[in-house]
Amino acid sequence: MELSILENEMLIDIYDDDMMPEMPFEIENYRLIEEDPQKQKQEFAFHLMRLKMLGLIKYEEGEAFVKGGNRSTKYNNNVTIIYEDKIHIDSKGIKLVEEYTYSNSEIKEKCLIND
Repeated sequence: MELSILENEMLIDIYDDDMMPEMPFEIENYRLIEEDPQKQKQEFAFHLMRLKMLGLIKYEEGEAFVKGGNRSTKYNNNVTIIYEDKIHIDSKGIKLVEEYTYSNSEIKEKCLIND
């Protein structure tokens, strides 16, 4: 399963938040499709749930999400509040981010050498 651009950004930011606490992981840092704040939380939670399902991040659902109100049929959840500080990168996610970072720095070095 391929990650979306948003999920890639989220994964890297969760990694940064865990490794460097001065780099907070917050919903406000993302350009989401939905304009309604409640729907944005459901959209954001949907992507977090995908990352967890893939074993890239970890959280206890009862600690990370508060649920209530109407269930979104589009995002299949009824999340009303997200506690971003309860979401952490898992070992599989760390490996993926570090491999991505290493391969991109290698590409940049090759570009600089070839210039």
